Order: sequence, then C-alpha cells, then structure tokens
Amino acid sequence: MKGLLVSAALSAAGLAGLGNLGVGAPDMHAPDMHAPVMRAQDVTAQQEQQQAGVFDRWLKPNAPECVPVSDIASVSHLTRLTPAQFQFVRALYIAIPPVSRELPPGDSAIVASAGGKSMVALVTHGESCARFLAPNFILSMLAQVGKGDNAAVGEAI
Repeated sequence: MKGLLVSAALSAAGLAGLGNLGVGAPDMHAPDMHAPVMRAQDVTAQQEQQQAGVFDRWLKPNAPECVPVSDIASVSHLTRLTPAQFQFVRALYIAIPPVSRELPPGDSAIVASAGGKSMVALVTHGESCARFLAPNFILSMLAQVGKGDNAAVGEAI
C-alpha cells in the first residue's frame, strides 16, 4: 500500500504540473506584442493565485509560514483527514515542485473548502505550516484513499 501511495502522489504531482495546459491556457502561437514578457514560472504563480479564492492569503509566496487552523476555519469548512489520507497528503506535498527533501511538519491533515475551492493543510499543534491548493482530481484520490480503494497491480512480494 505504501508503494501505491507514493506512486499515486508522484503521478498526481506530475499532473499538477500540467494544470496550466489545455482549455484556458494562453495561446502560445499568437503572442501579444504589447504585453509585458513574463516567465512561465511567473505566469503559473499568477494563475494559481487567481484560482485560490479565499485561500490566496495562505498560498501566495509572501504568506506566513505557519497559520493557525482557527484562521482557516473562519473562512471555510474543515474536514479532518484519516491517518491514511494524512500519509498520502504528506507524500504528495513533498513531490509537488519544488520537491522537498524533508518530510513536512504535521501530525494530521485537513481539507478546507470554500467558494468551490479546496486547500489541503498539514497540521501540528493547531497550526498549518504546509499547505497547497487541491484540484478536484486530488480530492477524488483522497476520497479513494479514505475508502481504502486501490487499484491492485499485482500481489505484494
């Protein structure tokens, strides 16, 4: 099961990196000659901030490192994740670029939902020091992990 969680987390991280491709992505074949030149990293950060809704203040680059969960609860509905979901979220968090070489702080995890957006937060001592915006496919994976669903590839050795 542990290998499956890590594999799913890495796959999700790879897909998350493709989040700005497809419908609504800028047309790379017709540049606006009057628009300021922006690096892809700047465009991605700008789009993520626009998509974060009420969670923007805790996800932007200059956000405080740690945030009281009570502050998050004041603007959203919180759902406590199971221990298996917490481990999945930890694995996912370290795989999201920039890839972390350390486990993030936390002994539990929550999903905060508001305005059609969801933010996953790792929690320790009533604070979240690791957070990310969660698209619907991540929420679907979290639901599967919570139910114990997995797609067995074979038998464990």
